[in-house]
Amino acid sequence: MLLGVFIGLFGMLGMRLWFVQIAEGATAAGVTDTQAWITISTPAPRGDIFDKRGNLLATSRFVPVVEVDRHLVERDQAENLMRRLSSLLAIPEAEIVRLYEEAGVNGVVEIATVDSIDAYQINEQLRDFPGVRIKRVPQRINLVGSSMAHVLGHLGLPTAEDLEQRPEIDSSTRVGKLGVERVYDAWLQGTPGELAYRVQRAEITEQRPEVSPTPGNSVYLTLDLALQEIVERALVEGIALSNEWKEGQRQEGRDGAQNVTERGAVVVLDVRTGAISAMASYPSFDPSLFVGGLDGTTFAALNESGALHNLAVSGLYPPASAFKPITYMTILEENVPLPAGVEGVDSASRVVNCDGRLELPALSDGSPQIFTDWYYPNVKGWLDLSDALEQSCNIYFWSAALGMYQAWDETPRETALQDMARALGFGSQTGIDLTGDASGIVPDRELFLQWQERQLEDPDAPRLLDAARLETSDPWFGGDLMNIAIGQGSLVATPLQLAVSYAAIVNGGTVWRPYVVDQIRDPNDQLVFGNSPEVVNRVSLDPGHVQTLLRDLNRVVTRGTAASAFSGFGASIGEVGGKTGTGQSIATADNHAWFVGVVGISDPRYVVAVLIDEGGSGGAVAAPVARQIMQYLQGEELTPITAGAAAQ
Repeated sequence: MLLGVFIGLFGMLGMRLWFVQIAEGATAAGVTDTQAWITISTPAPRGDIFDKRGNLLATSRFVPVVEVDRHLVERDQAENLMRRLSSLLAIPEAEIVRLYEEAGVNGVVEIATVDSIDAYQINEQLRDFPGVRIKRVPQRINLVGSSMAHVLGHLGLPTAEDLEQRPEIDSSTRVGKLGVERVYDAWLQGTPGELAYRVQRAEITEQRPEVSPTPGNSVYLTLDLALQEIVERALVEGIALSNEWKEGQRQEGRDGAQNVTERGAVVVLDVRTGAISAMASYPSFDPSLFVGGLDGTTFAALNESGALHNLAVSGLYPPASAFKPITYMTILEENVPLPAGVEGVDSASRVVNCDGRLELPALSDGSPQIFTDWYYPNVKGWLDLSDALEQSCNIYFWSAALGMYQAWDETPRETALQDMARALGFGSQTGIDLTGDASGIVPDRELFLQWQERQLEDPDAPRLLDAARLETSDPWFGGDLMNIAIGQGSLVATPLQLAVSYAAIVNGGTVWRPYVVDQIRDPNDQLVFGNSPEVVNRVSLDPGHVQTLLRDLNRVVTRGTAASAFSGFGASIGEVGGKTGTGQSIATADNHAWFVGVVGISDPRYVVAVLIDEGGSGGAVAAPVARQIMQYLQGEELTPITAGAAAQ
């Protein structure tokens, strides 16, 4: 019986051995083989970025990086290794230990980028640095410094959200954080390579042929570097001019010049396609600062100055009188009636006495409401619509808005002005292929009712309406519409939205989606993506009205509010026009300076939108900046940026 038991037991053992070694041997060997191979991803160079003329703006270069592979470091070697690397690289040992521990027991960690001398020294002593190797990795290089920084963008390590949205990205791979680098990151990334090897007792025993990475695609912008340099220089000079002009105002004892001017933005837009020819925001930054990782102090300073904020696409301001061409077109297209029974308004002849004062009919409490045009120390006399645009007469545009309110209040036409603004691109994102595209606000009765309800339900909510309006059944007043007509009140927009709307008006009604990337090509220079012009909306505009506006925009620069700034423009002065704007803001801020210009009155080609944040005066400060840019576009000799006449 014992013999039978032993035979049975040994038989079962033999069967098990046969099953493991023979029946399942091949599978087990395959699993073991797979587990023994360690695979490391090698980063691919990001694609290059060029301007529209093929000038290289951003590229990648290979730099030596000290890397530690923890598979190849014995436990008792780690402490000495950290100490020696700290001494050689002049990096605190605690920092190296932190990086080493964060990589995990089977991780590969980049310690630091080094120069060629340090790389050579480490290579000569690799036996004394177990697990250490010098690897050449691609590093982003911006060849134009801070120029186009808000368009190009910068890189940084991916966030948890980035990794969740794009699981193919390695946590150590730098991704775009702003601008084109962000929006077109997937095109620019390239395909990583692969290095695979076996390790036994911290030694490489076998290695597969390395798979080389594939570079990313090259991106070609719509921007012109030469024009961009002109724009950026003019913007910086315009900010300096604003401070000089405001100092003169202070010395003369005038109000409205209390702060230092520090910010501004410019957009140059092709009215035929929506392509951005130049875009600048100041202050700017150098994307190279982010290449090796930015320290907290520097990042905080950039944030504090607003250098990372692209005012051209995300800065929201009251457009002020720069909005008047939209009101102008609404008056013509909708045949807006001027109000009856208002002193200084001849509704039959459609003229208004621009004497700086508009007195409305008495309100229910018996006291008249008076609107004062603070920029009119002198009486301009009776003006029609064209004269009013040329001289930027608030009284005329207030009167037109009052006429709308009287005739169309609480009817489907009460939002005629807002509808025109929205149709031309205000109040919604432009769709530009950049980060930070802001929507802005076009106020109306419905929006004010929403704000009223929100504030009544939540007293701690942001105060969008004053307390008196919360007590009324209808918080929307005629004065609100009058404020919109001159680009004030709750109406806010970005410089890009002003450029898009003007382009739509002067090209006959086509609202284009603005864009900064023209095309993308693969490493073999084959076209893989083309950014064709895209129509967002078509607004029905009378061609005669468009031509009338173009004529009157030219009158603004030849004899109106921008005439002083455009003095000496050149022989082609008849081919440019535009509109000044001086936006009133909060009591503690100076006025914002605007000018939006059109290049090509007979055949519109470009719109140039200039904003100087707290610049003081559109006519004195923003118009001279736009004038120099428009001189360049017209091929005229550039004249110095000097103050024009103060005008709204």
